[in-house]
Amino acid sequence: MRALRFAALGGALAVIAGVGAAIYMYERPSVLRVAVTRDSDDQAILAAAAQEFAHEQEPIRLKAVVVETLAETSRALEEQRADLAVVRSDVAMPAGGQTVLIMRRNAAVLVAPAESELRSVEDLRGRKVGVLLGGQAGRTGSQTLLDAALAQYDVPVGSVRRVALALDDLQAAIENQEVDAVLAIEAPGAPTVTAAVAAVAEAGHGQPIFIPIAEAKAIAQRAPNFEAIEVVRGAFGGAQPKPAADFDTLGSSTRLVARHSLGNEVVGELTRLMLEARPSIAAHVPIANRIEAPSTDKGAALPVHPGALAYLDDEEKSFFETYSDFIYIGAMVLSLFGTGAAALVARFNRRQGADFERILQRLIEIIRVSRSVERLDALDELEREADELLAMALALDASHALSGNRLAATGLALNQVRHAIAERRRFFETPVRTRFAPRLVNE
Repeated sequence: MRALRFAALGGALAVIAGVGAAIYMYERPSVLRVAVTRDSDDQAILAAAAQEFAHEQEPIRLKAVVVETLAETSRALEEQRADLAVVRSDVAMPAGGQTVLIMRRNAAVLVAPAESELRSVEDLRGRKVGVLLGGQAGRTGSQTLLDAALAQYDVPVGSVRRVALALDDLQAAIENQEVDAVLAIEAPGAPTVTAAVAAVAEAGHGQPIFIPIAEAKAIAQRAPNFEAIEVVRGAFGGAQPKPAADFDTLGSSTRLVARHSLGNEVVGELTRLMLEARPSIAAHVPIANRIEAPSTDKGAALPVHPGALAYLDDEEKSFFETYSDFIYIGAMVLSLFGTGAAALVARFNRRQGADFERILQRLIEIIRVSRSVERLDALDELEREADELLAMALALDASHALSGNRLAATGLALNQVRHAIAERRRFFETPVRTRFAPRLVNE
């Protein structure tokens, strides 16, 4: 009986421990690996975000997986070396990657010096275009954006020569006529592209010429990895606004994407934290101000992660909403376990009650038999049996199966057995007197 109770208690404790462990695992911070290019603005943003999350003891932690190119960030996600990656939509969108946030929108800025005759993309045929490198060589990835623009205007891709240029070499390349125009793919107003426009203006001794990609919307319709962007007047500063008027161009987006298998709750929480921490991150990395939520259109060509969608649409589920079915089923299992344990206890008690009835009935029989037994050794057997019955009764009492009334009845029966056996023993120990037979004197 006691062992059964311990088993029931152990089972209940195991269930409670399981629930506690589940809550602990749910509340424990999730460490997410993020693939990001080395020495980029994105690396700086994620480092600031990781520091902010750790300081505020948020349930998300970020760990950077630093790679050399944007294509490598995509591969890291596909090979599951990272849970998230910062990618650019026109470079190498990973298969199975789903958008969490738009880090920024990049515009293709085609700019030529003041004295140039270039006015449209068609004019680039047979010309040399300097492609501005972002930070270090290879950081901009492939030049698919320029290829798409040339194809739109029927300009053979091979007819335009590309020359990779660092920002420091740009002005000299323009002055020495090593390139006819410069292409920078950055967020409008970003320091790098603003400096590039200023260098072209300085080299050309006048207001630079901005070459629009007017059919950007048509290109974006055919290739959803691109998008049409409007560059507004004065986006690049200057006493004379650069550009002097708004113009349309082709662009792409830098995105934080997650593996589709990453949990919705985790992604939703990350989306919330990044958007809420944006002002404090931007205090250290100003370009973080360009972080924005993706479109919640479920039919988008570049899909959004369901966890981000749930947060943005205010459809997130609480812990109990998410696990209510498990909690309900667990409560049912625990209830069935308790009912089964109670039934076993009741059955065990009934069985032990029946054992007690047999002991008591046998003690009464011993009382009756001991009064008429004819042999002394038979009394010894009855006494030994009474001792065994006493041991059985004490074992039942040790498991708390006997009530006070049953114990009293058992004690009374044992006393009567002892008294009956002792009385019969005295009968056998009394010497038998011989019958008196008178004798005649003379015999």
